[in-house]
Amino acid sequence: MSKAPTKADLREFIYLDEVSLRSLLSSLTGDLRDSASEQSSDELQAEIASGIKAGNALVGAEANVSSRFQATNNSTIQTSRKATVQSWFREFHALKGIRLIEVTRTDGPAFDQAALLSTTDKSLLLRNDELGRGELVEFRVRLSADPVYQLGAMVSEFSGMADEYPDMFKESGALASLREAQPIGKVLDRFLVGLIPIRAVVLDYSIVTIGEEKFIAHNDLITGLSLVSEPLEIVGVTEQAGYWKDLRRVLFSEAEVTLMGRVSRAGVQAEWTPVKLADLFKEMVPGLVAQINAAGRTGTQVPQPQPNADSNRLTVALNAYASGILEYKRRELTQREKQELDLAVAALRGRSGSVSEQHSAFAVIRSRISELTGVTVGPKRELAIREQARVSSGLPLFPALAASTDAPAPPPQTTVSSENLIDVEIIAIYW
Repeated sequence: MSKAPTKADLREFIYLDEVSLRSLLSSLTGDLRDSASEQSSDELQAEIASGIKAGNALVGAEANVSSRFQATNNSTIQTSRKATVQSWFREFHALKGIRLIEVTRTDGPAFDQAALLSTTDKSLLLRNDELGRGELVEFRVRLSADPVYQLGAMVSEFSGMADEYPDMFKESGALASLREAQPIGKVLDRFLVGLIPIRAVVLDYSIVTIGEEKFIAHNDLITGLSLVSEPLEIVGVTEQAGYWKDLRRVLFSEAEVTLMGRVSRAGVQAEWTPVKLADLFKEMVPGLVAQINAAGRTGTQVPQPQPNADSNRLTVALNAYASGILEYKRRELTQREKQELDLAVAALRGRSGSVSEQHSAFAVIRSRISELTGVTVGPKRELAIREQARVSSGLPLFPALAASTDAPAPPPQTTVSSENLIDVEIIAIYW
C-alpha cells in the first residue's frame, strides 16, 4: 500500500472551519497565536476612532474617512487571516496518525474474503463499530448541497424572478404553486439561517456486509469479490461564512473534492435530519422534520413537461399510496371495495396542479380506505407511504414550478433505497 500523492499538494480551499481547526491544532500542539491579525485589528480600531474624532465638526468628512479606512483595513485583515489559517491547516494535515480514515490507494484487490478481513489498515477496511464519535476522517467525495437546501434555494430564486417578471409566471400558471411553495421557503430560511447542509457521495469507498457485520471498504480492495456493495455518503452542516468560493460554483456542480471532518454520530447511520432546529418542534408540530425532508427529496425532482403528465402521475401515486397503506395493515380489498376505490382515484386525477390539491387528494383516499375497511395508519407511517408513492410515480411536489423549467426528468425510482450515511462535523473541503 502506498500513499498518494507523494509530492506536495496543490491545495485550494472551498470551505474551512477556522474555529474547529484552531481548537484541534491547539489541543495537539499547544497554544496558537495570531499576532499579525490581532495587530491589524487594533490598528483598524485606532484609525476609525481617530477619523470619528477628527470629523466631529464636519459630518460629511467623518463618514468618508471612516468608510475608506474601514474598507482598506478589513481587506488586510481578511488576507492575513486566510493566510494564517491555511498555514494552520498545512501543519494540522501533516500530523501523522490523527486520521482514522485518510485518502489512500491499495496495492491491489484482496484475493478472497479471508484476505480482505485480514486487512489491518483502517483506511482500507473499517468495521462499522470502529467508527467512533470524534474520529477524524478524510474522503474524496462528489460534493452537493442537501436537497432541502436546494429546495429552499429554488423557491427563493423563483420568488425573486416572479416579483420582477410576474407576467411570465402568470402565463405559465406557476404563480399558484409559487404562492404555496413560499411558506416552505420561508420556514427553511428561518431554520437554516447562515447554515448549509451538504450531502456528498464518497467516491472511493462502499458499504459491504460480511456475515452480520457491516464494513466501510475501499473500492479497489473489494474489486472482483462476490460482495454486494452499497453507496456511502457524507452528511453534515456547514456555515455559510466558512466558504471561500461562490456557493453556486461548488454546491450545485457536483465537484469532486476532498472532505475532512470529525464523526459526530458513531457508526454508519440510516437517516439524517439536515434542518437541526426543526427537531425542537417535534412535539408541537409532529411530523415537521419528516415533512421538510420529504419536501427536499420530492420537491426538487423536475419531470419533463408532458400533456396530462402530472394527472397520470397523481393517479399512479394514489394507487401506490392506497396499496402501501393496505399492505402495511395486511388488508386485502374485496372486488366491490376495489371498484369503489378505483372510482375515487379516477375522480381525483385532476387534483395535480398544486400542493394543496395533491394533499387533499391523498387525504380523500386515506379517508375512503378508512370508510371501506376501517384501516388507519399513524402520521409518521402515512407520511412515509405517501413519500414512497410520490417517488415511485415521479409526482413533483410543486408541479407548476417544475413544468416551467427545461430540465430533463430523472428516471423514475421504484423504491426508496436505504441510506448509508456518515454524519460529520465538517472541518475542511478542498481540492
